[in-house]
Amino acid sequence: MSELLDNAFRGANIIPTFLLGFVLFYWLTVIIGVIDFDLFDFDIDGDFDIDGGADIGPFHAFLAFLNLSELPFMLVFSVIVLVFWILAMFMFLLPITPGGLTNGLLLIPAFIVSSLIAKIITNPLKKIFKKVYQEELNQGEPIIGQIVTLMCDLKDGRLGQGEIKREGASILINVKQYDEDETFIKGEEAYVTKKNDEKNVYYIIKIKE
Repeated sequence: MSELLDNAFRGANIIPTFLLGFVLFYWLTVIIGVIDFDLFDFDIDGDFDIDGGADIGPFHAFLAFLNLSELPFMLVFSVIVLVFWILAMFMFLLPITPGGLTNGLLLIPAFIVSSLIAKIITNPLKKIFKKVYQEELNQGEPIIGQIVTLMCDLKDGRLGQGEIKREGASILINVKQYDEDETFIKGEEAYVTKKNDEKNVYYIIKIKE
């Protein structure tokens, strides 16, 4: 145990250890109710309708690949960090100086591998979160006919997210322009007019003044 602790806080290994400590602290504060589960969640701008052949940037595509368009950020990040820390600790088996320069350089591919492993681990969770999300929607008022606030700019038929304010907790929905010639800006309010059940996307139109 002492060897593990010594390795965890030696040289470059302090990086994955610090990240693991941050993640553990986050989940502890969530469990005792100090902060909300979605405190560090963020909205990913862009179109993740990859099957539709839309052109998305490599960064957004990478985030979608890691399931960040369908799962809470901190959940995915926590899995990545845990795997990253485990891989870093196993590096003491290599013929290198623990925490040294070579160890530090190897943390880069270790983090990449951790992201790929996290992708595999979190894949089954997508269906669970989608089911919970749908149940939350079904328990409230119907979405169609509601006013939604855009969380990102929306143009050229791209997919985005919008927030519907409700008593208690607001909900986020995937939105797209009904008329692709219309352009929406972040913070603008729009009217939800229809839903694509297959893709779980709501179409929005401008609010007529």
